[in-house]
Amino acid sequence: MEGSIKGFFFKNFKRKIIALIAAFVIWVLVSSSITTTRVFSRVPVRIVNLPHNKTIHGLMPDGFLDRRLSITLTGTKDVLERMGPNDFEVVIDVSEKGDEWVAKISKNNLVSLNPDIQLLNAISSISHSEMIIHLCRLVSEKIPVFVLSPKGDEPEGYQFLDIWPKNLYHIVSGPEDDVKALQQEGLDLSIDLSHIKKEELDSIRELEIGDDEVSFFIPEDWKRVRIPFLNNAVQTINGVEARQLRIDFLHKDLFPINFELPVRVFYPSETIARINPNTLFLRENSLITKKNGVFFLDKPLFAKSVSRRFLDLVQGHMEIVIVPSLKDGIIQFHTDTQIIDVHYLEEAYVTLTLSNEFDIDVAAVGDVKAFKQYLSQREQYLRDRFREYRRLLQLYSDDKTPFNLHITQDSAGSLNMSEAKD
Repeated sequence: MEGSIKGFFFKNFKRKIIALIAAFVIWVLVSSSITTTRVFSRVPVRIVNLPHNKTIHGLMPDGFLDRRLSITLTGTKDVLERMGPNDFEVVIDVSEKGDEWVAKISKNNLVSLNPDIQLLNAISSISHSEMIIHLCRLVSEKIPVFVLSPKGDEPEGYQFLDIWPKNLYHIVSGPEDDVKALQQEGLDLSIDLSHIKKEELDSIRELEIGDDEVSFFIPEDWKRVRIPFLNNAVQTINGVEARQLRIDFLHKDLFPINFELPVRVFYPSETIARINPNTLFLRENSLITKKNGVFFLDKPLFAKSVSRRFLDLVQGHMEIVIVPSLKDGIIQFHTDTQIIDVHYLEEAYVTLTLSNEFDIDVAAVGDVKAFKQYLSQREQYLRDRFREYRRLLQLYSDDKTPFNLHITQDSAGSLNMSEAKD
């Protein structure tokens, strides 16, 4: 039995080896000669040798078109069956071509991305969907970026003030008509306040020695916009203005007013015949005192929703004005907190605030011209903030109680005032 087996394997051994080798060679030759056809969809198309002043609609920054090609390949079966649409790409050389032409893809345009697949000798024919290449003028323009009102909640204990700078730009390169259209439309930047943590703002306050106004500089990875004509590709804003992009917060503090506030009555012209100093006037009581002919509120008060710097400037120029009006023949009263000499105080606030900003230099915002423009915009920003503080200013009796006056008139015309209680 053992001898029979040995005879089977070793008898005519050389002939059997030669036959085996011949069979393998025939199999390889037959296998490589079998052809098949396969359709590959969404094949990437890469453009090379583009003139420096030209581009193509839909050309991405990495050199690929945003549209893909459907291509049919005929060739060696074993090679095509091992291929996927990500194993190769189409490369189109646009040098020495006109501005518009129909691309004809041959196997010389196919580049294998798989080192185990050699396409040049494996492909016999190619057909593909029509691809028109249109070269257009390449331009670069500054695109306005509109910073939207932030969404989300402010960190606990802080009040959102505003975003600076107001005007941002992003330089975009692309087809002239696409870029011009985007320049008219602009780009949007959205920021979520809920991503800013209270601990971050607290740390900034500590570095700024407890300043109640806190500037949170926007991280680079938040300064990103989508470019519509580049298939919504995300780009980081590259304009120099974006270096200073920040959100300003106000720490919610209650500040004492260190001056006695004057109190006076305003007499409207349309009711002067009935409401005038002879028929309606102030007198001293538990809440009102008179010094040097001027009535003052004899009660400590506090201010909220404004900064310490703003209050320090304006508190000596504040007064409480009582405004009477007639309704159905009955005199009614409301009060208003007024700031006197507003123009002077606004100038002082802007000057003082600008003098405390040491983090800005010419290099931070561009050239000298850009720096002057920056200062002009910053000045307007601070004026707007001063005016917003004026609007928000409210008097408080304590941390939770807004100050309100209850006013009545006696038969002699004198005004009686007491603090209104909720």
